[in-house]
Amino acid sequence: MTLLKLRGNDEVDRLAAETGETSQLCMIHENKYTVVHMRAGARPFGISSDIGTQVPLPWTASGRLLLSHLQPSEIRRIVRPEDLILPGGRTIEFGEFIQSIDAARREGYCITSGLVDAYTHCIAAPVLDQNGHAAATLCFVVPVDVAPDRLVELRDTLIESGRSLSLVKQ
Repeated sequence: MTLLKLRGNDEVDRLAAETGETSQLCMIHENKYTVVHMRAGARPFGISSDIGTQVPLPWTASGRLLLSHLQPSEIRRIVRPEDLILPGGRTIEFGEFIQSIDAARREGYCITSGLVDAYTHCIAAPVLDQNGHAAATLCFVVPVDVAPDRLVELRDTLIESGRSLSLVKQ
């Protein structure tokens, strides 16, 4: 088990305990977004994914960050056309996806709403490797009705946690 995964697991557990929100450590495996570690929050009806769950990268906030160091041509080789079709049937245009990846890279985080289901926000921040690429992400999965100021608070918490685990300081 890698040091990043060990430290990431501990951080996910800490984040869930501190915030009460479902927290995850995610990475790319076999060109899919993969939940490496998850800790449920304190809500009575939680929204979570099992460890090992794999979904197409365009369906997630984390996917945008995990691809953010790549050129569009490299992303096109990884992301299959069917990966751009969301569970509800809407298709994300490739150019729109690239723009969202660029925004995530510039902003240093990503928040998506209603991509996998209509009821959740995914808030993600990168954990950078020695080359400054997102080797993993820390994320929260929260209900879509979370107050905007709470989203900002959770975003800032994730950014700080991601920085603390990163090998390159931002």
